[in-house]
Amino acid sequence: MDEIPPKTVFVSGHRNPDIDSLASSFALAELRRRQDPGTHFLPICPGILPERAGFLFNKFHLCPPESRGDVYLRVSDIMDSSIPTIPVGTAIMDAVRILNGSGYARLPVIGPDQKFAGMMSPLNLLSRLLDIGKDTGSSFTGRLIHSSIDLITRVIEAKKLTAFETDRVQDLHVYVAAMGVDSFETHLPREKDQSLLALISGDRPEIHLRALQRRIRLLIVTGDKSVDPLILKEAKNSKVTILATRFDSASVIRRLKFSVPVEDFGFGTDPFILNPHDRIRGLEQRILAHPEDVFPVIDSNGSFLGVIAKKNITAPPPYRMILVDHNEPEQSIPGIEDIPVIEVVDHHRIGMMRTQTPIKFTGDVVGSTCTLVASMFKSMGESLTPELAGLLLGGLVADTLNLKSPTASALDFRMHEWLQKISGVKAADLMEELSRIASPLSAGEPRDVIESDRKSYSDGRFRFSLSQVEETKLELLRRRKDELAAAMREIMQQENLQFIALLVTDAVRETSELLILGDPAVIRSLPYRAASDGLFLLPGILSRKKQLLPQILAITADLNRR
Repeated sequence: MDEIPPKTVFVSGHRNPDIDSLASSFALAELRRRQDPGTHFLPICPGILPERAGFLFNKFHLCPPESRGDVYLRVSDIMDSSIPTIPVGTAIMDAVRILNGSGYARLPVIGPDQKFAGMMSPLNLLSRLLDIGKDTGSSFTGRLIHSSIDLITRVIEAKKLTAFETDRVQDLHVYVAAMGVDSFETHLPREKDQSLLALISGDRPEIHLRALQRRIRLLIVTGDKSVDPLILKEAKNSKVTILATRFDSASVIRRLKFSVPVEDFGFGTDPFILNPHDRIRGLEQRILAHPEDVFPVIDSNGSFLGVIAKKNITAPPPYRMILVDHNEPEQSIPGIEDIPVIEVVDHHRIGMMRTQTPIKFTGDVVGSTCTLVASMFKSMGESLTPELAGLLLGGLVADTLNLKSPTASALDFRMHEWLQKISGVKAADLMEELSRIASPLSAGEPRDVIESDRKSYSDGRFRFSLSQVEETKLELLRRRKDELAAAMREIMQQENLQFIALLVTDAVRETSELLILGDPAVIRSLPYRAASDGLFLLPGILSRKKQLLPQILAITADLNRR
């Protein structure tokens, strides 16, 4: 899935999308894009693109909306990818400077190819530096450092007068030449490997010469003093590195402890690591309750992607949502509760959730949401391309059964005529083309038939779903009744529904048949003639929204009162 730009508004129809839902979402996104070019309006398809909708987008050379299974906020949606990082090999002193200038409580340490090494924080650094009392020599009070000539040069701001293997990181035992020449001989331990010794000295040529004779690894000359050319010559012959720094010996001693590569300091216990695909909803409380404030985001290959801070969790979501052809949360794409809804365009009953702020709501008693969107283009003086007009006409034709549905209004008729003129397409021809595409009932798996256009509702103690498919051969329903009923029963159990129904509509003969399972009281109350167990004949019934749903809601309302 492509990365979603910031300031994105999703434009989404209902779950189990149909042509009207997808076409109106696509067209509304285009309208809002023209009105607000600075915002990215992204039409989405909540699920798999239906075959008939795919045909329509292909016919009019339009790219169908991106299919998404949900809009849950994920770690990748709110993570900060611009945070400064500390490369592996950075001296602790430089790492502290980066950390202090970042404004973050801790920063990631990154190796080659963006591989995550750990998180560095001041507390972790202090704990390691003050590791006093342990017999390691690497604490703040010990003489051992693990560093390289290059790192030491940076930290003590030195000049390389002679240099050998400057990038090799190794253990060095640090000594200070603060005594006489004779005492110095006994001060430097002979039992240690002389190539692991580092000596700090002022302007003392005799000491320098004795140190070179011992072939130590490093000589640091303090106080910005010059070094005798003979000493430099001997150092080159002995392959001893000499650094000259402006700092005095006391300052050099303190700074050397900060020349250690950041990765060698360790990072304490394993940090709370996030995956970019993790849902925020499942992590929110853990993150807010955690003592740390910044958390690394790592992909499956161990590469660092960014961080999430607690402020990212409490900030407003980066996306917003426009609901099209529905307004009830049960019918929305999963995750709708994570994203603020800013607009609704619909022609169904109102059953939406409470919003935190006022929103734009466009609703009317029409047969198709495409009718509403087309009328918005017309009333605002926005032009429609023939392709977009054809797409809207397809949605209008499909949802009103080419104006045969009782839901068709005067506005549907007007937009029907207007869209035909702009698109150059006859609605009857378009309806015929759509009807020739195999229906889910004739070719689909039982579960796919039920899910192809299923809407969920709730009324009091009743939660239920109504599916609808169009079919010119109603005998297919009777032929596949048992396998369809099995799929419906499975959905009813999985979603804890009180009942579920499938309405199969023949628009040509203007009749439907209903297969329903579940609550016996609801089924007994249906005013339709039964053809067999759970199967009812509904002559003249073409609309789920305007004819079947009101009848069902009247039954559930009556049962709720009992």
